[in-house]
Amino acid sequence: MLEALLVAAFVALLGGAALAWSVASIEALLVAALWLVGAGLVLGVPTGFWYHVELRRVLANAGELPTRWWLHPTRHHGAIPPERWWRVMSWCYAGALGWVISFAGCLVFALGAAKLLVSE
Repeated sequence: MLEALLVAAFVALLGGAALAWSVASIEALLVAALWLVGAGLVLGVPTGFWYHVELRRVLANAGELPTRWWLHPTRHHGAIPPERWWRVMSWCYAGALGWVISFAGCLVFALGAAKLLVSE
């Protein structure tokens, strides 16, 4: 099932890129990329920071705060108590969504840059 979803997402991405290539101007693509990257950073940076704060609180309260825990924080998701799981993970998911939006902006920028190079 996961593989089918990944294939569908990839096909949708290619279709969206082809549509953007044929319809949008270079300037529109670059402005859209700027807004997407900015919006992703505005969402992702503070929520990612707060995810780390909440995860540290949970790990410290459980007495399971290893040194350098922030280098691989997902390894410690198993130590989150069920009653605090959603409080921590909602910030994680919001930060991940910000990353996805920023990455989409980077892809749109690459599309605009490629269209600029082809047009000259």
